[in-house]
Amino acid sequence: MRIREARLEDASAIARVHIDAWRETYQGIIPDLYLAQLSHVKRTQQWEQTLVNQRVYVAVSGEEVVGFAQGGANRSDAREGELYAIYVLQASQGQGLGKALFQRIAEDLAEYETMQVSVLRDNPACQFYERFGGQVFEESMIERGGVELVQRVYRIPVKRSSV
Repeated sequence: MRIREARLEDASAIARVHIDAWRETYQGIIPDLYLAQLSHVKRTQQWEQTLVNQRVYVAVSGEEVVGFAQGGANRSDAREGELYAIYVLQASQGQGLGKALFQRIAEDLAEYETMQVSVLRDNPACQFYERFGGQVFEESMIERGGVELVQRVYRIPVKRSSV
């Protein structure tokens, strides 16, 4: 398994991982109907646009993309970095891929002291961010599939982001 920078031709594979990871992670948290309607075609188009001007990393097993991470300047406060997304398929978790992807984003965000990441409170990944020193500094309600959910925003030190 290896981590590499994503290429435009990875858009479809990243979209597959994105949707599959959502369905694995959020089953029982977000309504099944909402998860079922996620569109591979639409998500691929979104990733094609994203890959043109943003850096994304993929975790590859053999030739298959099994995870990805994306980060950059914080979208609401340019003084911080932000981890926009990080997903690893369940079958490939527990092998250090999430940590490796996280560290690549932290390297890219080294100019910042901290980064933020938004995550649903019921997502088991909360523990992942806490292991990197993440502290919840905000909670808010968001709606997905007609259900109100609690979203946490973690602030994570960039310089000390190694487990």
